[in-house]
Amino acid sequence: PLGAQDSQPHQWTSDRADAKAPASITEDRILPKGAFRLGVRYLYSGMSGQGFGTDSLTVDQVLTQFDVAPEEMSTQGFALDFAWGVTSRVTLTATGTFAQKTMDHLTGLEGQPNAYLFYKTEASGIQDVKVNALYDVLSRGALRFHVVGGVSVPIGAIDANDVTPFSDPEAAQLPYTQQMGSGTFDLSPGFSFNLQNKKASLGLQARATVRLGENDRGWALGDMFATNLWAGFNASDWASASLGLRFANWGNVEGFDEDLNPFESPAHYTLTQGGWRVDLPVGINFIMPDGQFEGHRLSVEFLLPIHQDLDGPQLKHNWSVAAGWSLDVG
Repeated sequence: PLGAQDSQPHQWTSDRADAKAPASITEDRILPKGAFRLGVRYLYSGMSGQGFGTDSLTVDQVLTQFDVAPEEMSTQGFALDFAWGVTSRVTLTATGTFAQKTMDHLTGLEGQPNAYLFYKTEASGIQDVKVNALYDVLSRGALRFHVVGGVSVPIGAIDANDVTPFSDPEAAQLPYTQQMGSGTFDLSPGFSFNLQNKKASLGLQARATVRLGENDRGWALGDMFATNLWAGFNASDWASASLGLRFANWGNVEGFDEDLNPFESPAHYTLTQGGWRVDLPVGINFIMPDGQFEGHRLSVEFLLPIHQDLDGPQLKHNWSVAAGWSLDVG
């Protein structure tokens, strides 16, 4: 009878918009055996203004300690994502990213109070390649839980350079945050949890990045930890909206680069790189339910910081966005 059918417990399904995590989150789902996924994402992150702890600093305050005050930084690029269901319980993924990092700097002019020289540095290239294995621990009813283990392969450059007023006409080594890679093999353990009902879903993912040793320039980026919690709400059979909370913590640089003068800029100083932040992510997912483009997915997510505590002086995060397309086959 119809009443009996309606009372059946909900079974988790992948053919709805909120079955996929928001655009900034990857390794969120196990694929069926033999299936594969191809995806492309655009990623942007903007930073501006100096912070120390939870306070903001003026340019003059930074220039009392350093020769240069970074003013803004933007990171943007495209990521290519691939996933393959090796078995019904194991999925392999790989992500490669091409990025451009631009930083604006201010330095004081000698003998001219409140006058500054502006200059810009840029770097671009392929970032470290990330390879992961997902293992299905529990798939029962409306619940999905899997663990993730992976490694970041140091493909990205760690010797990016550009001409500055202090090095002209020669190019100088750029700060740690403007390098394309870490220069180290990095482990990336984690887990993902997802729960659905007929109208909404709830997701939780925790990921870490653990650096293995120092790179050949004598330093290592700090370890990182991030937790994402999100809720997805089905607006129709082809669209959903999501709201979440993200916590991220990152450590200071270990060791140092001999070509970076720590007194020139806080971006060169290894003890001003760490901190933690809480973001508010808001996103939209779409899935084409039928027709020529059946199964194609589009997603957009904006992340706005609501609290950050920095080991600064350090650039503060302003906002970021991730937008992507993906298709599961098989």
